[in-house]
Amino acid sequence: MSSYVAARYISSRAVSVVCCIQQGSEGKMCRSVAVLLSLAVLALWVTSSIEDCSCLEPTLCQPLPATKRYPVQLFAFHGGSNEWKHYDWSKITTIITGGAYDQELLCHAHARNARVVTEEAIGKFDLSDHREQNWITNKLHTIQQRYLDGIHLRFDSVLDATFSAKLPNLIHEIKIRFKQSMPGCQISFNAPWNCNTSTTVCSDLVSASKYADYVHVTSYDVQVHMWTDCFAKANAPYHQIRTGISSYIEQGVNSKKIILTVPWFGYDYTCNHFIEAGRCEIEKVAFEGAPCSGVKASGIPYKQIMKLLLKSMSGRIWDDDLKAPYFVYKKEKAFHEVWYDDPESISLRTTFLKKFKLGGIGMLNADFANYSSDPIVAMKTEEMWNALCPP
Repeated sequence: MSSYVAARYISSRAVSVVCCIQQGSEGKMCRSVAVLLSLAVLALWVTSSIEDCSCLEPTLCQPLPATKRYPVQLFAFHGGSNEWKHYDWSKITTIITGGAYDQELLCHAHARNARVVTEEAIGKFDLSDHREQNWITNKLHTIQQRYLDGIHLRFDSVLDATFSAKLPNLIHEIKIRFKQSMPGCQISFNAPWNCNTSTTVCSDLVSASKYADYVHVTSYDVQVHMWTDCFAKANAPYHQIRTGISSYIEQGVNSKKIILTVPWFGYDYTCNHFIEAGRCEIEKVAFEGAPCSGVKASGIPYKQIMKLLLKSMSGRIWDDDLKAPYFVYKKEKAFHEVWYDDPESISLRTTFLKKFKLGGIGMLNADFANYSSDPIVAMKTEEMWNALCPP
């Protein structure tokens, strides 16, 4: 008899004994047997749940308990590469992985008391025709099978009123189902950089936040909508990011649930007309009602930005209004302007953690730094990690 089958069999006997007690048979032997059977179920269940664990220490396959909490969370988004071996594990509390399942990563994280949470994309199709129950069941099964610590939802569809209206119920159902099976599991979802109070989407996000452990406010991609002019600009302008975080708190989201998610990437804009540094006029492309947008800009990770910076014609330029760096380079006959974030700009934004009493910070993503053994490069990467932890 396998440990799993044995656990199921003993569990059924335990239920019979408990029913016996509830029906009035109060003998000491009956209660003693119930206790022993319950302990046996627990022991066998633990054994069956880690019997195929490949960690050097099998207990590392057990998800972290609910009692393991941190005053400030640091979430590292993992893109699926092996770069995780070089992360600064002294700071990480949760890894959010959207790549292929890597049990070596899980063993490494659990050994350092860090959770590993799967990132799952969800769209309108998943929430249509009552599909959400099957979706939840499948995800819960996968998470338990892989010994993960929870789930982070990323919305691939535009959060219109019809889609967002279903989010509170979805998060509520996930909480009920997941917490029953995994009391220490972590549930989170991403949200736009600001909570637009003129739409019902904002109120739906606020309602959904009541059932989640954390709400990751994606404090970047502000230039997806450009309303006033059509120039290359910062990915995460300081004052707008501050206003965006404030908007969620003002609408009722518990600040301790908010995770400030900063970018470890930037955007390379091709200038249709280059006037001067900081005045790179881009192609006028309307997007979701806005007359202009940066959607045609190329997203590039921090490690590539550092290489481009060395070849730039301007060197690093600091914009004191947007509180962000940028530089100019020329490729063939076209001028390019690259806006990005570095340790200085990120450090300014991490001050929001204390100012608004946020639950933590995260970056998208940890693989975008350069983990070369070159001492100069290593120092720049270390500065990026240190920028996430305000003094």
